[in-house]
Amino acid sequence: NDPGAAPTTVVGADEFRRATDAASDAAAWSADRPTTPVPWFDIALDLDRLVTCWGNRLLVTDTLETGGGLRSLYTPRPGWELHELMSISADGATAFVSESDGAEWILRRVSVHDGASDVLLRVPWHANHVHPVPADESWIMFSHEGPAATVPDRMWALHSTLAPGGRVTFDQRAVAAEEGATVSIGHERAKFHEPGAVVVAYGESPVAPRGLFETFLDGRSPRLVSAGDRDWHCGISRDGRSMVVDTSGPADRPGRGWSGADGHSSIVLVDAATGERRELAKTGYIAHPYHPHPSFTPDGGGVVFNHVLHDERGGIVSRGAAVVSTDGRGPGATEDPRPLRSVVG
Repeated sequence: NDPGAAPTTVVGADEFRRATDAASDAAAWSADRPTTPVPWFDIALDLDRLVTCWGNRLLVTDTLETGGGLRSLYTPRPGWELHELMSISADGATAFVSESDGAEWILRRVSVHDGASDVLLRVPWHANHVHPVPADESWIMFSHEGPAATVPDRMWALHSTLAPGGRVTFDQRAVAAEEGATVSIGHERAKFHEPGAVVVAYGESPVAPRGLFETFLDGRSPRLVSAGDRDWHCGISRDGRSMVVDTSGPADRPGRGWSGADGHSSIVLVDAATGERRELAKTGYIAHPYHPHPSFTPDGGGVVFNHVLHDERGGIVSRGAAVVSTDGRGPGATEDPRPLRSVVG
């Protein structure tokens, strides 16, 4: 929660090796090979419990403070593969994950206590990014994965009584500026203060509007919070007053989408009420997993992101995690982010 605090390793590489089979075919990863697959993770809002997927297993660590190690929660049956994105409820009691056999996708709920699981939904298309809505965890959000330009129903939500089969929460055709066209959206994140989400309409979208949207689960139509031609990933503060985006290319560079991006990105703070934008920091990106992916610290006082610095020839000078204050030094001010953990190229 403290942007000035020193980083702490809570799960080491050796713990992943101990928690998965030695014969696992999961790709090796290390901090000095940042474009190889790395474990994605989620942490419960109300206690220090972390879940992750590695070696086709859903894993949990119960005690971040003491580095209590990883234990296996769930392994799919032969022929099925877990998706790398998983999530955990605020109280740390329930994990959520998706899995597939290549023809069918399942959203699964798993007890952190004993690993017992049940199926929430089965669909014949690529479903992932399953996560509970912090403002009301009776709602579960998930996405229809695929190329943004060809998926007309990206955002979905599931509720045991209000939407037991899932329902689309963003009508991408209805908001499009041209009749019959579809706005390309993605990188949704559920909100903390009210049921709904924030999501980006990409600069590469074939039609306007483009920029940062918020959606609602009470029937209201999506709202364009702030127009932008380069928005990429997004996040929202716990109180809902501030949002953040990173950009495909510098925020102040003319053009849209990936035009002239050249490995550069900006971290941009957005006022949720007015849509006013302020650049917090300049950064860069390389191949996944080192896209910026900005997220607020719990108190909203900082933004944490993957930070890549390039030299004049485009080489990587450093890469790692960094944090920047949201206080800033007035409109238009850009702060040098403080590295949390950096690997020299």
